Amino acid sequence: MSTSSSSPNISGAASGLQWNDIVDTTIKALEARTVTPITDRISLRNKQKDAWTKLQGLVDTLNSSAFAVRRAGFGGFSATMPTSPVSGRSLVTATASNTAVAGRYRVEVQQLADTAKFGGASVSDTTAARNLTGGFSVNGQAITVAATDTLADIRDKVNAAGAGVTATIVSEGGTAGRLVLTANSSGASGITLTDGTGGVARELGFLDSRSKPVSSATAAAAAALGLSLYPQPASIRVGNITITADLATESIASIAAKINAAGGSASVESEQYGNETRFRLVTDGNVTADPGDSGSQAVIDALGMAAGQAGAVRQTVQSGAFTSSADATATGATSLVGLKLDGASSGLAAGDAINIRGTRGDGTAVTYGLVVQPGDTMQTLVDRINDATSGFGSGTRPATAALGPDGRIRLTDGTGGASRLSLSLSVTHADGTSASLGTSTTAIAGRSRELQTGRDAVLVVDGQQVVRTTNTITDAIAGVTLSLQSAEVGTTLDLTVDRDTKGAVDATKKVVDAYNAIRTFFDEQRQQDAPLYADSSLRRVVNSFTEALRTTVGTNGTYTNAVNVGLVLDRDGKLTFNEKTFTDAYAAKPSEVESLFGTTGLGGAFVTAADDVTRFGEGAISTNINNILQNVYSLKGRESDALKRLEERRLQLVLQYTRMEEALGRLQQQSSALISSVAGLQGGQN
Repeated sequence: MSTSSSSPNISGAASGLQWNDIVDTTIKALEARTVTPITDRISLRNKQKDAWTKLQGLVDTLNSSAFAVRRAGFGGFSATMPTSPVSGRSLVTATASNTAVAGRYRVEVQQLADTAKFGGASVSDTTAARNLTGGFSVNGQAITVAATDTLADIRDKVNAAGAGVTATIVSEGGTAGRLVLTANSSGASGITLTDGTGGVARELGFLDSRSKPVSSATAAAAAALGLSLYPQPASIRVGNITITADLATESIASIAAKINAAGGSASVESEQYGNETRFRLVTDGNVTADPGDSGSQAVIDALGMAAGQAGAVRQTVQSGAFTSSADATATGATSLVGLKLDGASSGLAAGDAINIRGTRGDGTAVTYGLVVQPGDTMQTLVDRINDATSGFGSGTRPATAALGPDGRIRLTDGTGGASRLSLSLSVTHADGTSASLGTSTTAIAGRSRELQTGRDAVLVVDGQQVVRTTNTITDAIAGVTLSLQSAEVGTTLDLTVDRDTKGAVDATKKVVDAYNAIRTFFDEQRQQDAPLYADSSLRRVVNSFTEALRTTVGTNGTYTNAVNVGLVLDRDGKLTFNEKTFTDAYAAKPSEVESLFGTTGLGGAFVTAADDVTRFGEGAISTNINNILQNVYSLKGRESDALKRLEERRLQLVLQYTRMEEALGRLQQQSSALISSVAGLQGGQN
């Protein structure tokens, strides 16, 4: 290590000597004698520390490799599951852990687990206030909604409630969208929705509204309800429409038809009631009293309208608004001749043909028509649309048309859920010209409120049914994880669990490689210029692993030591591995091989030896590294002191030589003055 100084240079003008060079030479000589030996010692000790640190890493690798083989089933197990012989699909994948048991199992996947998902009704602007006041519960967690809350606000409130669901908004283009609730975990428990004040869950479209069960769908509602006293006719609000209901004369079927004709969505559903069949009026949206009709709430109470289920909504398509030739809103009695659509004349006359086209909810085409007769009315057209032979009333998925109070024909799918229902009406005049009666638009989109049903996974293992909430099943077969991919009832697959011989070979090779890496390191340190040359502590560390290799397991009948399974030291001290000898032994007596490498065998011995030499503050490696660090710290202190003394010596020499130079300078000045004086005297004498 060279020194440096901020001392000024010494001028040699008087003496003609290079004092700085003399100082540097003197200091370098002193540095070589007092500082360099310390610096060299620090460098050597750092190299020794690095060597011990490298050995510690090699020992840690041996430790982890030995730890992996000292447990039962150290090679692991392989699980083999074929695809379905029927469909060719992968029904289940299997992964075996080290705790598995070799064997054969028969597995049938009957049902996959699924997460529950509910979808609400579409709104035109998810960022606008919904004007809803009240609340609802999700899995028992209350959600309170204020009038100013947007759909996005309600989403955030659900997500903050900790109800085990995730609320999202699915965009439907522009600002439109709908709220979707998805369970965070699969299983039959699904999502429980309970409506509260204000019918918010129904207003959001998650639940329908249902009446009490009544004895008849077609009898007058009051009679079907068994009422001796019944309310007067009154208007009620269903979602965003208002109808008048007379329970004394109207059945729940006719009330449902009124709702549909007015642009709402309603149906009659049957259910088993003991040994009888009962019927309910089911509507989309909340049913509330008309604030302008004092008898409204009594009708709702009599029907028993309340929050229902997450059923399916039936799609409804509607025509334009029909009027008579006198511009009066069309009714069933309005003549087809002279009919107007959205204020424009259709030009319909007797003898013209009305072409009825479209698709049913299942996508099947409908193509038929009606030749207009002089007495035909709008009801004639509606009946023709509903024709049960070739019209929308036929097929496996019929639909029903009705003329609404606004003069629109509304065609409602008979089945709830996603629908391809469409309707178009056109005219072919008797003279061969054609005209359109308009293409229907979707008034109510068919949808399923329950987008996914929460289900448990169901499988059969060796004849025993297993039901779990997830498709990843860890406790049906010991040590085996089953990941269900697809259900196929009636298809039984044979699962084979075997010991993984390759895994055992690979694990053993890692131990061999880790041991040999330590031996290679030891051989490198035996070179004279190596940092740990002739270090007896290093030899003891390496010998501890050689002793571990000689461990025997006397309880084994055949494979008692490393040599028996193909692990042999060569003459250079390296460990060789005969894979065939090992695999033969593992196939013959796997439990003995595992015992040989187990806690009381080679694996345990290696782990113990590795722990002993690396134990902090006690092990040989840790002790040597700590001693070196302390020694380096001490040496650096000595080095610092030596450098300080060296710098002091430099300053002394600089001062000494500076004074000498100054003295010589003064003598030279005196000599010059004397010579001048003598010369002056001589000149005066001449």
